[in-house]
Amino acid sequence: MINFSGNFLTFLLLIAFLCAVFFAVNSALNRNSLSRLPRSELNDTSRFLISILIPCRNEQDNIGKCLDSFLKQTYSNFEIIVLDDESDDDTGNILTQYMARHPNISVIQGKPLPEGWTGKNWACHQLYEASEGEVLLYCDADTTVDSTLTNDALAELVKRNLGFITIFPQRESTNLFDRCVWSFTRWVIASWVPLWLAYQTRTRIFAVGFGQFLMLRRTAYDEIGGYESLRANSLDDFEIARRIQSSGTQWRVYNGIGRLMTVSYQSTKDAVEGYGKSIFPALGSNAFVLLLSWLLLANLTWTPVLVLVMESVKIISLSTDQLQLASFSVAAVLISWAAAAVKLKISTPMTVLYPIAITSVLYTSLASYIGIRYGTMMWKNRVIHEADEVLDRAARTTDANLESVSDTPARNSEP
Repeated sequence: MINFSGNFLTFLLLIAFLCAVFFAVNSALNRNSLSRLPRSELNDTSRFLISILIPCRNEQDNIGKCLDSFLKQTYSNFEIIVLDDESDDDTGNILTQYMARHPNISVIQGKPLPEGWTGKNWACHQLYEASEGEVLLYCDADTTVDSTLTNDALAELVKRNLGFITIFPQRESTNLFDRCVWSFTRWVIASWVPLWLAYQTRTRIFAVGFGQFLMLRRTAYDEIGGYESLRANSLDDFEIARRIQSSGTQWRVYNGIGRLMTVSYQSTKDAVEGYGKSIFPALGSNAFVLLLSWLLLANLTWTPVLVLVMESVKIISLSTDQLQLASFSVAAVLISWAAAAVKLKISTPMTVLYPIAITSVLYTSLASYIGIRYGTMMWKNRVIHEADEVLDRAARTTDANLESVSDTPARNSEP
C-alpha cells in the first residue's frame, strides 16, 4: 500500500472541494432564478408585432414541425420570416409549400456568405433587415414550441419591462454522447452560472442565451449592434446575452422544460462538432483560460473519485484530512447535480455517473480547441474558425463602448 501524505495531493483535493462547494451553494442560490415561464391572461400584448426569425440550412426533417408549432400559437400578431441559407436538400420545396398556404410566412433566399462572417450570423442579420416587428424572436429551425409560449414570453417582456428573454430548452437526446454533454450543460446552467447575481450586475460573463429562443425588443437589439457586431463569433446566442448584460438592459432566462423542445444530434461526430463549435468561443477563444478550466474540471471530477476508489481497495492510504476532503467533494458535486436534476430533469443514472458526462465534455473541449484553432471543425458544411484580428479589434471596441456606460444603473427597456 502506498502512503499518500504529500501536500500536493492535499492541495488538489482542497481545490476540488472548494469548487464543489461553490457549485452546491450556487445551485441553492439559483433556485428561484431559473423559474418556469408563467402562464399569462394578458390580452393587451397583441399591439406588438412579433417577427419570428428562423435561419434554416438543410433542415428538411425539422423545419415543417417548427413552422407548425408557431402557426398554432394563441398569439396572433406575428410574422414568420425564414431564411433559406443555400440548402441543398428538400428544405426549399417545403418552405415554398408553407409560404403558399400561409400568408404570414415569408421566405427569403440567403445571399452569399461575405468574408469575415459565420453562416448563422449572416443569416440572422439578413432576417433582421427583412423584419418589421417591434419585438424580434430568433429561433433555431429544429425548435418546436407549445401553443402559448410566444404569448407568455411577450407578456413577461411587457409586465417586467424587459429588453430580452431567453428560454432554456428541453432536449430529448437519442445519442448517448449527446445525452452526456447535454446533462453537463444543464448542470452548468443550474450550478455554475450565478443567475441570482447576473440580474443585479453588468458582469457579462454571467449572462446566458439560447438560440432556440431569443426574444428582444428591437430597440435593445439595435443598441448592442445586432448580429452585425458579432460577425465571426460562433457563440452568437451567448454573445447576444452578454452584450445585453453589458448594456444594462434588463433580461431574464426561463426554464422551458415541457414547453420548448429541440432536436438532439444523431451521431457522436455531430455532437462533438455541434457542441465543439461553441466551447472554445465560450471561453473567449483563449487557450490559457481553456487549459485552466480543463484542469480544474478534470481535477474536480476525477481526483476525489479515484483516490476514494484506490483507498477503498487498499492501493493507497490517505490521511484523515485527505479522506474527508475527497468524500465531501464528491458529496457536494452530487448535491449540485441533484439540484440540477430536479430543476432541469437530468436522469438519475446520469446524475450518479456524472464523471462520465464531464469526461465527454473534456474530450469535446479539446476537439473544440484543435478544430477551431486549426480550421478543421465543420458545421453545416462550413469551417468554424477564429475571428481574424480586425474582427477581434472591432469586438473589443464594441465591448469597450458598452462598458463605458457601466457606471449608470441597469435600466429597463422601454417599448
